[in-house]
Order: sequence, then C-alpha cells, then structure tokens
Amino acid sequence: MGLLILLTLLIEVGVLLYLEVKAWHTLYTPLTFLMLPYVAVLLLTVAVAGRWGIVEFYYPSVVYWNVGLLLFAIPSYVMGFALQKHGKPVIKPIDDGNGMSKVATILAVIMCLLFIYRFKVVLGTSTAPLGSDEFGMDYDGHGLWAHLSKFNLPLLVLCVYYADRKKWWLWVLMILLIAITFLHQVKGWVIIPCVAGLAMRLYSGKTHLTMKFVFYIVIGAVAVFLISYILSLVVGGSAVLGGAIIEFILRHFLHYVTSGVLGFSMDLAAGMPDKGSMEVLFAQFVNIINLITGNNEIISQVNGVFVYTGLNYTNVRTMFGTIAVYTGPAQFAFVTVLISTVIYLLKVMTIRFRSVYVNLIYFYECALLCMGWFEYYFFHLDAIEVPVMTIIVMVIVSLLDSKTA
Repeated sequence: MGLLILLTLLIEVGVLLYLEVKAWHTLYTPLTFLMLPYVAVLLLTVAVAGRWGIVEFYYPSVVYWNVGLLLFAIPSYVMGFALQKHGKPVIKPIDDGNGMSKVATILAVIMCLLFIYRFKVVLGTSTAPLGSDEFGMDYDGHGLWAHLSKFNLPLLVLCVYYADRKKWWLWVLMILLIAITFLHQVKGWVIIPCVAGLAMRLYSGKTHLTMKFVFYIVIGAVAVFLISYILSLVVGGSAVLGGAIIEFILRHFLHYVTSGVLGFSMDLAAGMPDKGSMEVLFAQFVNIINLITGNNEIISQVNGVFVYTGLNYTNVRTMFGTIAVYTGPAQFAFVTVLISTVIYLLKVMTIRFRSVYVNLIYFYECALLCMGWFEYYFFHLDAIEVPVMTIIVMVIVSLLDSKTA
C-alpha cells in the first residue's frame, strides 16, 4: 500500500508538471518549485527510513501532498489557460536594464559596511560564543538590526542575479551578504535568497539548467551546513575539526533534509497531537493587528511538539503537513488555494510588469515554496517583509538612479 501511494504521487506529479508547462510554457512556476524538491526529498527519506536507527516512514502522510498539490494547481491552470484563451502571453523575459544599478550597488556596499560594524560591536559586547544561536540573536535577531537584515535579502538576490565574470565587485558583495546572513545561524535564510537569485538566472537564460548546475547546487547546500556547524562547533565552541566532526555534521545534514517529511510522517501516525488554530498560519498578520490595536498577545509559529526521528528531534512538518496541523479539510483547501492564487497573481504581474524587482518578489515567494519539503514559511514575517523591502529598494533606485548616471 505504501508503494502504491508513492507511485500515485509520482504519476500525479508527472501529469501536473506536463499541464503546468502547457499552461505557462516554462518550468519555473510556483507549482514546479513546490512539488519537485518535495519529491526529491521524499524519495531520499523513503530510501533511508528504517535504516541506521531512523524511524519507519508512514506513507499515508503523502496523501496530504497528493491532495495539496491538486488544490494548488487549480489557480495555476485557471489563470494560465485563461490567458492563452484570450490571446495573452503567459511568459515574458525579465527587463533587467543594463545590469545592477549603481544605486542598488551602493546600497549593498552601505549595508555590508553597517553589518561589519555591527559584527565588531557585538563581538566585543556579547557573552555568547561566535556561531551560536544566541550570538545570532544579539547580532540581528531583534529591533532595527533585524529589519535591516531583511533589507539585505533583496540586495543579495540582485547580486546573485546580476553577477558575472566581469563584475567582480558583485561577487565580493554577494559573499559579504551571505556571510552576514550566515551569522544569524538560520540556514534557510541563507538558502532562500540564493535560490531566488539562481531561479531568476535560470528563467532569464543567464544560467542553464544542466546536471553540472544541479551538482553545484547540491555541493553548495552541503557547504552551507558544513560552514554553519564548523562556525558553531569549532570556531564558537571547543571542538576540533576532524573526521568525527565531519561525520556529525553530515548526519545532521541528513536530519535537516529529512526532518520535515519524517516529522509530519510521525506526527500523523501519532494522531496529530499538535493540532491548533488556523490563525497560526497567518500569524504575522494577526500579530501586526494585535500590535496596532494594543493587544499584547503574540502568536508563535514554533510548533511545540518535537518528535525523535532516530537522527535528532524535529518540530517541522513540511508545508502541507503544517497546514494540515492547523486546519480541517475545508480550511486546508481554503489556505492552499489562497496561497496558490496570491503567488500566481504575482506571476501574472511579472508578465504585465517585467521589472526585475517584481520578478524578485515573485521568485522569492517561489523560493519559499521550494522549501515546502521542510516547513510552511508563509507564517513568518519575512514572507511579507522581504517584498516590502524590495519595493523600498525599487523606489530608492527609481528616485536616485538617474542622478548617479
């Protein structure tokens, strides 16, 4: 029965992918970003489940993705085929001008200098060791610096998108911005803007999708974990870099990759003891409203129920798993279709407005979908704050770029 469920998902994904390309004439769509990484991680998880002390996989958890992907595809096909029916284009190239603007480049330089200064201050005042979560919180985890760190993300996406062999300064800025983001010790927030920038490059043809490209992406993802744990265990701790530490890091890498799929599998098998209210899925909006109205209640997006997978503890449930935890059947359908509709409307906007900044917002949201194998990211403030920061960058560039020409 488990293999039948898995086979059903693979067939469904194949059919949906075919229809998606027919609807939009491209692979780089929200549904594709959501389902293909999940399938890859699911197959890896199924391959390792029940081995080396890892828990067995509960196949009925896949059914939520069967249903979720079908629901998510509805707005895609409605919009895509409706545009074609009325003779409208479903794909247009990004209008990236003559490269990254001078103003955006200057903004990136200023932000790098600000955060280098911030690092120097925190390094001298924080009692937390470098590379720890506590150091990351002191560095940019709250207040003005937390919001400024989100201002860095669209600048990082722009650097990834525009970098080439001739523009060495963009590579320098990109590395500095990645290093700055690294210090917060949240691996997803390093990966997501890089995925967004690379997706824009693939969509625009600056980079081509090849096996070599995929190989480099995998190596880059592993490098993120190696550097992150080396920073916390060796630089910030007392560990000595060696074979045991590398094995420990790789084991944790396997845990990170499988934690969402296994976490939801175990959660569903246990009867979802973490069931909660749907308002958690819109926590950032609820918290903003509470702040405006003087209500001190803050909704936490952190799932308090941890399960042990045999590798480590996890409290993440994949995108559709988390939606299922906080909804019933009708609410599940509503939330899924709503998210899909919003992101596909963004896609339509990239056709209407070819601006690199509109595309940046769209591909950033697609990058959040790309992490759906891990968790539901749309209840974090970043899902709306990064688009707002992108608009601010766009406004600053439009006001000042002509004066620096």
